[in-house]
Amino acid sequence: MEKNAHGVDGNSGIAAIRWSSSAEIAAVPAEQADEPALELPYSSRLVAMFDERSVGAEKFRVLASRLQYFRKQRSLKRVLITSTIKSEGKSLISANISVTLGRRYKTLLIDGDLRQPGLTNLLGSNGLRGLADWWREAEDVTPFLRRVGTPKLWHLPAGQAASQPLEIFQSQRMAEMLNQVGEMFEWVIIDSPPLLLADPNLLAGLADGTLLVVKEGKTPQRELRRSLESIENLKLVGIVMNGSSDAAHRYYGQYYKGIPRNAVAAPASKA
Repeated sequence: MEKNAHGVDGNSGIAAIRWSSSAEIAAVPAEQADEPALELPYSSRLVAMFDERSVGAEKFRVLASRLQYFRKQRSLKRVLITSTIKSEGKSLISANISVTLGRRYKTLLIDGDLRQPGLTNLLGSNGLRGLADWWREAEDVTPFLRRVGTPKLWHLPAGQAASQPLEIFQSQRMAEMLNQVGEMFEWVIIDSPPLLLADPNLLAGLADGTLLVVKEGKTPQRELRRSLESIENLKLVGIVMNGSSDAAHRYYGQYYKGIPRNAVAAPASKA
């Protein structure tokens, strides 16, 4: 399929969503204000940061507007982004939508893939302490948050590899931490492992809703069906069609008729 210089297909799509509520947002602790910002390495795939006038960046702005609009209908702040299998572009979607939201709203992007973190190269966070280190050191989470690029975007890296990710995600401490950051930020985006693992199912129980990323020519039909059959447990609020044609979008749409049919464009990635 033909892509532009940024690896973005102009005819990709995302299924619509719905949701609500806004609470008073607490400021990030003052001691964190002096922390050096995380300088993002240039990536042509991070269009929301480095090519705001591109078609891909505009598609992320449309997606961000949809999220903001639909949460007026339903409580939604902590959003899990996952996929059925590897290499469908979930981390790229997570990073770009977080950058987009972070231009207007206090946003936290959490790298919740403790097995194979997908955001380290995109955000240049390799070697930084993060979620796994917070768990081992039993500290408050705020010292592990790093400002990113825009004034309102923060990042919690995955940190050094965790030997027992499931233990972390099943813990009361994890639930309490997500409640804490939920009070500090207007949006909390969690990039999780694919659904082939148990991790995202646990994380989905701690989130308000899930965006599922699928990719034309990559996502197996059988795995997609399984994912959609577990929709209630996942709190599925939308499907991002990564690199899809309109025809493919309609094809996948038939598997879950509960998702609204009206669609807007969404970007695709090379990976």
